[in-house]
Amino acid sequence: MSDIQPDPQNSPALKAAKIAVIILSSLIILALIALVVGAVMKLSGSGKKSTAQLASDFTLAPGSRIISMDSQPGRLILRIRTSTGEEIDILDTQNGHLVGQVKATAEK
Repeated sequence: MSDIQPDPQNSPALKAAKIAVIILSSLIILALIALVVGAVMKLSGSGKKSTAQLASDFTLAPGSRIISMDSQPGRLILRIRTSTGEEIDILDTQNGHLVGQVKATAEK
């Protein structure tokens, strides 16, 4: 038999391991870059629409008055007296749209 031993530095398993380490290291670096970019975008407010673009108009009927106003997380609750009775309007605070409405008519 020959006394020549294979060079462990050139084995296929070692080459595959080195390639795997390089690929995984580059993926970790890309993930960290994406994390930093995402944090910077969130802190700078980028990607968010301004409140002026999201605002919507809520108009009362002629002769109506707001009796009381309450708030819940993400909601604005208005108690309104109209010429036909009272109503409760629930508005979304993010976009100003009417979420729900309860009307009570006055007895005659």
